[in-house]
Amino acid sequence: MWPLKTKHEISLEIAQRCRSLRLEQNLSQEELASRAGIATRTYRRFEQEGSISLDRFVAIIHSLNRIAELESILKPSPVEDLDQIENPKPARLRSRSK
Repeated sequence: MWPLKTKHEISLEIAQRCRSLRLEQNLSQEELASRAGIATRTYRRFEQEGSISLDRFVAIIHSLNRIAELESILKPSPVEDLDQIENPKPARLRSRSK
């Protein structure tokens, strides 16, 4: 259960899931890194440490043909009642820093 894990533990689990998908598709680290357009060393470090930039992570997910799953993680909240449709709150464009 992810709510009970640290950020680092979640990152490592995501990296291990990517590793499992890579192996299911019979790809080497070098092949996947090449498809994603990243250095093999960068991908290897991701699998070992769970650390990678968001751009590179998206490239990896795309190369593993799982981009549709990534699309679903931050969906807008569902509408709960008719009032939300008739009187939507204006979207915040920026916040004030302190």
